[in-house]
Amino acid sequence: MTKELLDFVLQDSPPFESEEMLGKTLVKNGYLNEEQLFLCLAEQLSMSFYPKLKDIQINPEAVKVVPAKFVQRYHFMPIEIKDKVLTAAVFNPMDIWLAEDIKMHLGYQVKRVLSTKSEIDEAIHKYYGVVAETVDQILSESTQHQDQFILKARDGLEEIDKSAEEASVIKLVNQVLLEAIQMQATDIHIEVYQKKVHLRYRIDGVLRDIKVPDDIYYIEPAIISRVKIISALDVVEHRIPQDGRVKVKLLNGQEADLRISIIPGYFGENVVIRILPSRALLGFESIGFFPDDIVRIEKLIQKPHGILLLTGPTGSGKTTTLYTCLSRLNRPEVKIISIEDPVEYAIEGITQIQVNPKVGLTFVNILRGVLRHDPDIMMIGEIRDSETADLAIRASLTGHLVFSTLHTNDAASAVSRLIDMRIEPFLLASSIDALIAQRLVRLVCQNCKGKGCDKCSATGYKGRTAILEMLLIDEEIRQMIIGRRSSPEIKKRAREKGMRTLRESGMILAEKGLTDLKEVMRVVEADDGI
Repeated sequence: MTKELLDFVLQDSPPFESEEMLGKTLVKNGYLNEEQLFLCLAEQLSMSFYPKLKDIQINPEAVKVVPAKFVQRYHFMPIEIKDKVLTAAVFNPMDIWLAEDIKMHLGYQVKRVLSTKSEIDEAIHKYYGVVAETVDQILSESTQHQDQFILKARDGLEEIDKSAEEASVIKLVNQVLLEAIQMQATDIHIEVYQKKVHLRYRIDGVLRDIKVPDDIYYIEPAIISRVKIISALDVVEHRIPQDGRVKVKLLNGQEADLRISIIPGYFGENVVIRILPSRALLGFESIGFFPDDIVRIEKLIQKPHGILLLTGPTGSGKTTTLYTCLSRLNRPEVKIISIEDPVEYAIEGITQIQVNPKVGLTFVNILRGVLRHDPDIMMIGEIRDSETADLAIRASLTGHLVFSTLHTNDAASAVSRLIDMRIEPFLLASSIDALIAQRLVRLVCQNCKGKGCDKCSATGYKGRTAILEMLLIDEEIRQMIIGRRSSPEIKKRAREKGMRTLRESGMILAEKGLTDLKEVMRVVEADDGI
C-alpha cells in the first residue's frame, strides 16, 4: 500500500482511533482482506496466526479448565495447555486484560495467537455451545440449583429472541429454540441420562449432537418445566406422556409452530420439539417432484373420486405432499375436510379436525361424522386400522376423493398391508387410483460440492428433496390385486410398465450431482430394485 493511498484512507477514519480501527477501515474498503490484515498484525507483533482453527487439534483439557463466562467475556478460544501456560486464540491483540484476568482467576500464564473473529466464534460454538455462558451464570447465581428457579409464563405468542439480559432458564430455552430454528432443524431432542443431558438437533433428517456443558444436568428439571409452561402442559405431572404446542416469533417477523412431546424416561423426562414453519412452501416443484411426476399427480388429484395413498416412514414428507395436493384443490366451490393427528399447518378454506382419543375423537368416529358434512374431498392423516381403512374405501366408492397415508416400505406393499387389514381385494381394486412411496434425501452442498464447509457444518449436505415411486393403478394392476398377486409381482409388472422405483429416482438425482450414491443407499432399502 502506498503512502498516498494510506493518507486517503486516513481521511475517512475518525481521529485518535486505534490501529485496529485503521485495520477495519482497510478491510471494509476492500484494500485488504481479513486474512491479509491478520498476517500483517501477526508479523508486527511476533505472534502466530491460525487462519483456520478447525484445522488444528484443540486440547479438550484447555477447554475444560476455562469457564464459558471467560470465553464469552473476552471472546477468545483456548487451544492448548501445557506447564501452566494456556495458549489462546484472540482476534483483538490490544486486549491487555485477558492475560491478567486469566492469571488472577485461573492461575495460568497466557500465550496468545491470532485468528479471525469468525473462526473464534465458530470454535466457541463448537466446543462450548450456545447456552454455556447462560448455564454458568444460572448456576453461579443459585445456591440450591433447580430448587431456586422461579418460572413465569407469558401469554400469547412467544417472542424467543427478546430475552432479558439476566441469566434465566427462560433465556436458556429461548437460546436453544432460536439456534435450532436458525440452523433449520426440524426437531430438538433433550434427553436425560445418569448425571448427563444430551441435546441433539435433527437437521436434514439426521440427528446432530449439540455441545452443552455437563452442569446443565442440574437445571434439566427447570428446563423441562419451562417447556411445559410455554406449551400449556401440566408442570407437576411427571409420570405420563404429554403433548402440546406453541407458536414462537423471531425479531425478523419469522414465525414457527412448535409441537412438543414429553415422555418419562428412566433418569427423567425427555423432550422432543418438532419445528414446523407457520407458512409451508406448498408446491410440487419445491418438494422435488420430477416434471413427469408433476403431470401424473396433477391428473390424479383432478379425479372426482377414488383414493390416493402415500406411503413411507415417519419424517419422509408425506404430510407436506398431501397438503400440497389439498392446496391445489382448495377452491370456494369445493368442500375439503381433513382429519389429522395432529394438525401441522393451518390452511384457510379447509376444515381441519384434530384427533383427540381422550374425548373419543378417533379417526373412525370423526370420519363417520365428516361423511354427514357433505365433503367433496377428504384427507385422513393416517390409515392405522381396518375400520379406518374400510370407511375410507367406502367413502371413495360413494363419490369422494380421499387422500391418506400408510406406513409401508414401498408403494406395492400397501396392497398387501390393506388386505392384511381385512379389506376385500375387489373393493381395494375399485377404489385405489395410485400408490406413492416417498423418501427425503439430502442434497449435496452446492458451496463445497460435498466436501464439507462452514455453510453445511462440514457434513457435505445442505437441504433435502423428495424421491418418489408412483404406482398408477390401471386395469391390469387392478386384476392383479383382485387375484391376490403378491406385492413383488405387482411391483415387477409396474416397473415393466414404466414405474421408477425409489432407488431409480435417487440415482437420477445422483447422476445430476444433486445428491450422491451413499445418501441414496442410506434412505432406500438395498432390495428396492427387483
